[in-house]
Order: sequence, then structure tokens, then C-alpha cells
Amino acid sequence: MTSLKNVFKAFPPSMDVVESTTQYDGAIKQYLASLTQLSREERLDLTQSSIKVLDEIDAADNSLGYLTILDILLEDASSTPGITRDELLDRILEFLLKFDPIQVRYMMAQFLSLLARVSNGNYFSPLVAVDLIATAMLRLDPAGSTFTPLHLPLARLAYMTNSIEPALGILDADIFFYPNMPGSIDTRPLCDPDVPPYHFMPSGAMRVECLESTHLIEYDLCRGMAYVSRRDWDKALDVFEHAITHPAKDKGVSKIMTEAHKKWVLVGLLSLGRLPPLPERTPHMSQSTFEAANGLYNSFATLFQGNKTGELKKMSEENDQRWNEDGNASLVAEVMAAYQKWQIVNLRDVYERVSIAEVRRSTVSAETGEPSVDDETIVVLVRDMIKSGMLKGDIEEGQGAADSYLSFATGRRLLSEAEFTKEVARRHESILSLSQLYRATDVRLSGHQDFVCYLAKEEQRAEMDRESDPAVGFESQIEDEDLMTGIMATI
Repeated sequence: MTSLKNVFKAFPPSMDVVESTTQYDGAIKQYLASLTQLSREERLDLTQSSIKVLDEIDAADNSLGYLTILDILLEDASSTPGITRDELLDRILEFLLKFDPIQVRYMMAQFLSLLARVSNGNYFSPLVAVDLIATAMLRLDPAGSTFTPLHLPLARLAYMTNSIEPALGILDADIFFYPNMPGSIDTRPLCDPDVPPYHFMPSGAMRVECLESTHLIEYDLCRGMAYVSRRDWDKALDVFEHAITHPAKDKGVSKIMTEAHKKWVLVGLLSLGRLPPLPERTPHMSQSTFEAANGLYNSFATLFQGNKTGELKKMSEENDQRWNEDGNASLVAEVMAAYQKWQIVNLRDVYERVSIAEVRRSTVSAETGEPSVDDETIVVLVRDMIKSGMLKGDIEEGQGAADSYLSFATGRRLLSEAEFTKEVARRHESILSLSQLYRATDVRLSGHQDFVCYLAKEEQRAEMDRESDPAVGFESQIEDEDLMTGIMATI
């Protein structure tokens, strides 16, 4: 038992070793080698006396040894561990709160497996599990810009258990990097703090699915639905757009993308009050598939923005079964409730100030197909819109609701000098960050065979378009314009 304790207590090394990345890297690898050489008998002894060994080491100073013991206890189900379930959960909790993010880079497979077990919901309550996983992931990658095998399980757990708040640090982050990317070789030791996460993050581990392109699409679908449950329509629209514009290799459009498009159409009505156009980067095959499979949703959106209340109400009711089968009944109900709200918002294009009575006469509820029954109902609705931020304006109180007015806000609030300075600094920092990401992405893509082939195909397609239509590319031939003599073109 003493020798077993000594094996685990052989780390961390002295501070002079830790301060040298090369020496620290060697010390970590040597320590891990000694841990992997434990005999079956020693592993069995460890399971029986795990509490005593864990008491001898600190989860922050020796995350490698602590994680090794937890991994043995969780994997070796054939033995009877000398630790109760509650004690084990306490130790897992302690480790996830204190672990050294530099050390666990050397044991990412075991670390991801531990987080995957937590994501199954068998150890902690969903809210605690989501918080633990998200916090651990952000300690490894503070920017949250690298897609990991834990992103999808986390998004699923957060959405399905309505434990979304603690996961927002991960869900809100933009993904730029992926494990094992071509050209991502880094010769620096893993203990170098400047090594980016995508260099040490594996694409899969025990108990975790290996990453595939469909996982990224499903992740966008899950987090979009999470934003929908929070009624954050703008963010939901953005991530659903990510899903539907995902490159369709070999002209294949996944069912997940088709489902995301349905929600994208409905959320677009809630976020913008209209059907947004498909982004230009949407693959042509995807556009055709969406049109064929989701024509009903496009027609529904056309009626919404065309102010055809009766037809919209009829389509909503007649296709109730379809909405339920697609899992979009609640979203359709939200759209119907938002119909009159967007009519009120659009009155700003006509009025700067309008009476509540005129608002009632000018708008119709899609849920009933009729105008609101009284002015008080409109006042309550407008106040709710102002409170939610959907409408910028104020209600000018009169003797009663009929004598009140809605005044639309015009222009933007002027910033104070301090606010302006803070905003300039924020945008400057954002530009610097985006510039770094742009350069890293440009280097990656320029050496990626698929991207080079894609550019070549796009260039060939553009050339064919120019040959078939002489007008295509005409603007690029314009060299200068003289108001007296007309347009001069290069022949």
C-alpha cells in the first residue's frame, strides 16, 4: 500500500521543473508511464483503498493521478471498490472543480470519458451536470471556439432537461476549429499554455462518439431549439442558418438540415416579421430540397408577410397534424400570436405617433381572425411588446385607453463620452480577435484539398455562366464613367 501511494505522490515535480515547458513535459510523460504500468493486483488494491490514496494527493496539483484513480474506479466494475457511491460523486465533483487544465491535456481521452459519464445524467442532477461540463470545457478552451466530442451531448442534455442557462457560455461561442484538422500540427509540448485547444483535443474517446459532420449540424439544431425555448429568436435564427447552410457533400442533404429549415422559416417570422432569404452560401442542392420538402412552410410564411389573415388562420388550422408531427406546433402558435404584434411594429413606417384606437382598427389577430375587442387589450399588448424589446416606443397615457397614443421611438440614443470610449475599445478588441481567426482559417483552407477543389469548381461554374450569358460579368468590365461621353469599357 505504501509503495502504491508513493507511485501517485511522485507528482508534481519541483517548481524549477514546472517553469520549463520541456522539462515539465518530460516529467508528465514519465509520471504517466509509471501509472500505466500498474499491475492488475495494484489496480485491485487501488480500488479497495482508493479513499486513502485520494486523500494523499490534491486534485489541483496532481490532476493526472487523481483522474487516473477516478478512471480506474469507474471502469473496473468487476471489483468491489472501497468507496461508496456518494463518496465517489464527491470526489468527481471535487476533481471537476479543481483540475489543472494544462495537466489534463495529456489525458484527454479519460477526461472526456469522465465528462461523458456526467452528461448521461446518472451522477448529478441535470442542472449540476450541465454546469460542471460547461465550466470544465471553458477551462480547457476559454474562447469556446473548438468543437469537441462533448458539445453535442451537452446541448442535448441542456435542451432536453431545460437546464440551458449554465450552458450558455458554450452555446453562445462561435465554432472556428475542429480536432485533428489538416495542417494543425504543433511541435510545442502540450504543457505550453499557448498551444491551442484543437491541437490536444481528440475527435473521440471512450463512451464518446467520434466526431462526424452530422454532429455539428445536430449541435446547431439542438442549440437552436434551446434558444427557441428561451424565446431568443435572433440567436435561434442565426444557428438554424448555420445548420441549413452546412456544405452538402456528394449532393446529399440530411434530414437534420431539412428539419432545421422548417424551424428557420418559423423563427424568421418571429425574429424579422418576414421570411428571410436563403443565404447565398446555401448549396444549390439544399435549396432545391428545402423548396420541395418544406413548401408548406414557405407558403405559410408568404401568407404571414402578405397580411392575408383569413388564409393564414385557415392554413394554420388545417395543417395542425403536420405541425405536431414535425414538432413545430408550439412554434406555429408563437407565430400566430406574433402576427398582430408585427402589424403594430410595421405601423412605424406610416406613423410617428398613432392613437391606440387607430392601432386597434388597423391590426388583426391571426388567432381569432378579428381585430382586438377593445382598446385596453391593445394597451396591454403594446406594453408587453415594449417590455420585451420588440417595440421601441412609449405609450402616452390619456383619460382612458381610447385617448392614449403610441409614440414610436426615432433615432438612436447618443452615447456619453465614457460609453463611446468603452464601445470603441470593445470593437477594436473584436476586430483584433476576428483578424487572428481569419488568418488561421485562411491558412487552414488554403492547404485543404477539398476547399481547393471547391474553388476550382466554382470558378469553372462562373466561367460557364459568363459564356452562356454575355451580360454576366459586365459590371467587372467597367473601367470608368464620364458623365459627358458615357461609359468606357475595356475591349
